[in-house]
Amino acid sequence: MTEQQTVSPPAPPAAPQPARTAPSRLRTVWWPAVLVAVLVLSAAVALDAAFRSPVTEWLGPASGPAVVGLGAAAVVRSLGPRMLRPLLAGLLAAGWFWCRQWWPETLMVGLVPQPETLTAIAASTADLRETIWTGTIPVETSAPLLAGVGAVLALTALVTDAIAVGLRCPAIAGLPPLALIAGASAITAGAAPWPALALAATAWLGLMAADADSAAVATGAPAGGGWAAGGGWAAGWGWAAGWGTLAAAGVAVGALVLAQLTLPFLSAGLAPEGQRFILGQGTGPVNPAADLSQQLRSGQGYAGITYETDDGLGVYLRTAVVDDVMASPWDANPPQYGGDPTTTSFYPAAAHLAEIEDADTGGAEDAGDTSGSPDGDAPPNGNLVSLSLDGWTGNWAPLPDQTVAIEPIVGEWGWQVDPTTFSAYRREASPVDLSYQTAVLPLDLTFEELADRAGTIAPQGVYNRWGADPALEGSAVQELAEDLTAGTDNPVEQAVALQNHLLSDDFTYSETAPLEQGYDGSGLELTEQFLEAGAGYCIHFASAMVMMAQSVDIPARVVVGYAPVGAVDGRHRVTADRAHAWPELYIDQVGWVPFEPTKSVGRVPSYAQPEDTAEPSASPDPSVPDQGASPSPSATEEPETPGDDGPGATVGSGTPGAPGVPVGALLGVAGTLLAVTLLLVLPRGLRHRRRRARWSSGSVSRAWAEVEDTALDLGLGRQPHESEQAFASRLTAVAAMAGGSPDIAAAADTLVKAITWARYAPEGTPAPPGTEDVAEAARVITAGLEEATDPAGRRRARWFPRSLVPEPLRR
Repeated sequence: MTEQQTVSPPAPPAAPQPARTAPSRLRTVWWPAVLVAVLVLSAAVALDAAFRSPVTEWLGPASGPAVVGLGAAAVVRSLGPRMLRPLLAGLLAAGWFWCRQWWPETLMVGLVPQPETLTAIAASTADLRETIWTGTIPVETSAPLLAGVGAVLALTALVTDAIAVGLRCPAIAGLPPLALIAGASAITAGAAPWPALALAATAWLGLMAADADSAAVATGAPAGGGWAAGGGWAAGWGWAAGWGTLAAAGVAVGALVLAQLTLPFLSAGLAPEGQRFILGQGTGPVNPAADLSQQLRSGQGYAGITYETDDGLGVYLRTAVVDDVMASPWDANPPQYGGDPTTTSFYPAAAHLAEIEDADTGGAEDAGDTSGSPDGDAPPNGNLVSLSLDGWTGNWAPLPDQTVAIEPIVGEWGWQVDPTTFSAYRREASPVDLSYQTAVLPLDLTFEELADRAGTIAPQGVYNRWGADPALEGSAVQELAEDLTAGTDNPVEQAVALQNHLLSDDFTYSETAPLEQGYDGSGLELTEQFLEAGAGYCIHFASAMVMMAQSVDIPARVVVGYAPVGAVDGRHRVTADRAHAWPELYIDQVGWVPFEPTKSVGRVPSYAQPEDTAEPSASPDPSVPDQGASPSPSATEEPETPGDDGPGATVGSGTPGAPGVPVGALLGVAGTLLAVTLLLVLPRGLRHRRRRARWSSGSVSRAWAEVEDTALDLGLGRQPHESEQAFASRLTAVAAMAGGSPDIAAAADTLVKAITWARYAPEGTPAPPGTEDVAEAARVITAGLEEATDPAGRRRARWFPRSLVPEPLRR
């Protein structure tokens, strides 16, 4: 015998595979590509509720890269390759068209991407991130947004195409579009239109039918396949695909049922104030409005904060202070200078008043600028508040409003206090578990007492930072503020007039009106729309009062944090839906004074309720029954009743009631399901693809390799000492013992003679009879071996084929 040969047999006179005619190419290449496009674009219609423009205006531009990519993949696939090269060609074509569509001016001669193209993509990505971070649904369809949607649709389409056509797993191919539908439902808090779902389902079923048809064309069997038509493995695959179809249908139905069950939380618990969709942790100093919106979207989930107070009353917790309320989005800068908590004390309004009164009686000197921490004696001690943070990742530490002193342990964990904003900031935002104490000194004055102490000229430094923006001059906000405060120049009387207007019957607390009417956010224009519409939530009420106060020369700012919560067993457990924003106005000779203009949230301070006027028409907060209390607890307040039902109230032993479902959790579940499915189906798809390629090649060596791999997968692998004849004899004996077809012996004899000729015969030796039928012989042998193996062994061979494992790694 000569050394092993790899000579293929001469071309048989009649090929076992039928010629791939135009109709078969249409069925196996172009028709599946069209079905994938219909499936993905129908699923994309679920995003329609996220945009203000109708679907006919945004879907066309966004779908361009996906359609071009699918077309390129189909062209390459029509030339022979099925998986990697079509996928790569589709990605390249989709990427080129994507760049050509959105940044044509950056391409060399309009065709070749350059470094400028990458710069433009980076800038567009930054704009898209800002839209995601600060935008509210529905959003305007800007170019960066459509480019982002186009990229998502292109990737979804090409992955779906690779699974359905490249791996021949159409039963699993519907999962990427299904994940797109689930993500869209989570973002928009709504269900995909049923006509679009029906069209997507029809396209999905069409892919399965097209796969069965192409399998029949590839094997030479009539369309429709089956055991009789396809024979052996082809029929087994079709049977398994049927079960896969049922399983995929079950997954789809389960996902849709899950979406329908969670939609009430998506519209109520997950996003009680607006529908902003936020990515990332969102607890840093970049965007307090986005922080607030993200917390509100977490429903009544635990916010990671618990606290206890001396008198059992809830307190306002402040985190960051908005520097420019006119900005959109809001911004909170890190402290311009930071103090050590061991040596720096806060001087809220009550502490300033105490020091001023002490100066009037001959004690310390007048404090002067009351915006920060003056030199002098430490402020008087106040009520003690003990806080615990559980995995807190924010840059800003939650501190009770009207804090006068912080336990030094906060500084040991990296926070620095800022006396100008009464806040504590750290640069790193790693999770922290920390317990600390603060002293609170409430502003326990009546309206008349506060008004008598108020001056009319604030320090210039306060005006420079928190005074009126020039854009307010002549605005509708200024006109309204001047009308409401006409006849008085006392800043306290003016502040109360502004607050009472927002608490009047002209305004209602609404989570949906800003979204539906397009003014959900911050900035002058949106605030003017809110004042005209008369419906909104805390961001809108706080922005409006701050802008109106600044319009009448009262420095003002917005504080972001959490509204008071009721206590359970003496502990206040802060839930995410208590995220809140409220205004702070600077009153000369007093300091920064908080107000509460938001209806149905928190409690109106006692000093903001003149005795000679009617009670403001704010609905009491169920978790804080005493609406007449100050923002910080005073001795005259009644403790909250544990277990009160209402916004932010806890249920039972502190477990939040009816928690919302986070958007990230839904997307994570969908992504995990998709990843697990791909890991399970990928080996089977690759093994099936390899088998088809070997059968259609007509090569003796490849037909023999398929028999060896099948035996290996079924636990009958060839031993090192076995010759071809001995190996084939053993396989024939195994099949005969299981009552296999007698054709197996003849097929094995044909294949052994052919492989012996191919490997060992001298060059020029004529091929033995039957060599042209090696593919059919291999089919008969593999089918007989599978019949002879128990069902568990067959399933193991199909789903976890050992032949795909490199030989050095096999055991």
